[in-house]
Amino acid sequence: MRKKSIMGLEYKWEILLVYLIGILGFIFSFMKDKKVDPDVKFQYNQSGTIFIISLGLSIVSRMFRYTFGFLISYAIGVVQLLLFVFAIITIIKAFNDETYEIPVIGNIAKSIWK
Repeated sequence: MRKKSIMGLEYKWEILLVYLIGILGFIFSFMKDKKVDPDVKFQYNQSGTIFIISLGLSIVSRMFRYTFGFLISYAIGVVQLLLFVFAIITIIKAFNDETYEIPVIGNIAKSIWK
């Protein structure tokens, strides 16, 4: 069964796009199309959440770059790397027709995008 998405692409290709171009997931999270499959909508929300968290971490990293320096930048870099790895895992699962909920991020996405 083909899952309905916003751009009309196959599920796996649309998931690839929203995770690689994070702002797409953020934008698609606001769309209220009733025809979109709930699994696809969840992936939009999860991708949008990763985008928000990454953006926030980048801002914090820039703000504290000169005061706390290396320690804060290193910690933020590790978190962003983890987010990237989880996004890759989610893309791989999508290509195997599975829906993957990233630990912690999935719960945050559910609470943000009710």
